[in-house]
Amino acid sequence: MASLFGHAVAAAALGTPLGDRRVLAAGVVLAALPDLDAVGFWLGVPYGAMLGHRGLTHSLTVALFAGGLSAWLLTRDRSTHRRRVTVAVYLIAAMASHGMLDAMTNGGLGVAFFAPFDQTRYFFAWRPILVSPIGIARFLSPRGAAVLVNEAVWIGLPSVLVAACGLMISRLRRRAIRAQPELR
Repeated sequence: MASLFGHAVAAAALGTPLGDRRVLAAGVVLAALPDLDAVGFWLGVPYGAMLGHRGLTHSLTVALFAGGLSAWLLTRDRSTHRRRVTVAVYLIAAMASHGMLDAMTNGGLGVAFFAPFDQTRYFFAWRPILVSPIGIARFLSPRGAAVLVNEAVWIGLPSVLVAACGLMISRLRRRAIRAQPELR
């Protein structure tokens, strides 16, 4: 798996153009949430099981459900339909990004993207991200430091570019809306 730091950075980059700290925080939490399945290691859940690590919690199904539900909870009081859809797309993408990053790591059994309908585990063909050690003691080691350096290159730099492009597009859009009120 990529580290929780890598998952949080990627989700934050995706949500930067939204300009809403509550939604951004929800995206970061959702991006980290799939790794709660690591508790299964200590509970005796087999790694390759549906509820094992990188199983159901890493699926697109759970991302759709959790992201959609979170968006509804965050936008149900005061948002327009367009805002609700935008927030939902972001939160679903933030949570789905977890599995995507894990599928680019160099270790593990792969990601069950289509669980619970299909238990097949997948990796992407390109896997530049070092797999993160599980557990705080293992992470606070030279291996953990190497993972953070690797993620700075393969997750951090692309995330900075995504955030910068998103902010630029957001500013251009706001400028266009101010210039042409009919776009509101």
